[in-house]
Amino acid sequence: MKRIVTTFAFVSLTIVALFLANQALLLAKPSVTAVETMWTANQLYETGQYVQAAQAYQQLVDQGYADSALFYNLGNAYFKQGDSGRAILNYRRAERLAPRDADIQANLALARAQSLDQLEETSNSSGFFGNLAAVTAGWLTLNELAIITLGLWMLFAFLVIGFGGSKRGSGLREGIGYALVVASLLLAVGLVGLVSRLHMTNTSPEAVVVAQEAAVTSGPGPQYVTEFSLHSGTEVSIVETRENWVRLGVADGELQGWVPAGAVETVALASK
Repeated sequence: MKRIVTTFAFVSLTIVALFLANQALLLAKPSVTAVETMWTANQLYETGQYVQAAQAYQQLVDQGYADSALFYNLGNAYFKQGDSGRAILNYRRAERLAPRDADIQANLALARAQSLDQLEETSNSSGFFGNLAAVTAGWLTLNELAIITLGLWMLFAFLVIGFGGSKRGSGLREGIGYALVVASLLLAVGLVGLVSRLHMTNTSPEAVVVAQEAAVTSGPGPQYVTEFSLHSGTEVSIVETRENWVRLGVADGELQGWVPAGAVETVALASK
């Protein structure tokens, strides 16, 4: 019993720590100045001053504020300017915070449709972790997935304790046994989903090409052969970083090459 309690406490604390760490950007409460900046940016957008509106929204982002509405509005301001790269980038950031928001999904689809590089993705080339991460990301934020997994772990632990404390051969023990099997399966799915999201985020960060056109070379430098070009709005993954160059994976990693680091921006915001 002591071992069960110890294991329960360890896993619980691990999941809670993940949740709290991922909340860092979201916990920043807007100051009076930030609220005024947001209001000013909205007014600029409504009057068609999209460049100035984008600058005001970006100022809030640079100050560490992270909110789905902020990124959505910033994406709209860039979209109105014809900057599909930064529009998609910010819609993707908004999507991470509100994956079930219909407006975000609609505008993201519209911006993607206007991207020059319409690349076909190879099915199942992302592997098990990539596919599972994509499925969970379409429905749940990382925080929501962590909370659900923690709840399933607590349910599993209580069922284990109840099963061990119930009388052998009793109907109660049999019922707890069935519930324990279901809870175990759901917990396994939750844990694997959580691990897959973290695995993909840490090993292959998602990014968007923000340069109007980026020459993709065979090596990290302009002296290498240009193999193909990518345009603003193309969604890629970062495979490797070397000084001021990054190696990209395109079309689920089927195509790879190097571009200057400034040509792309990661969907996940860098920690400040």
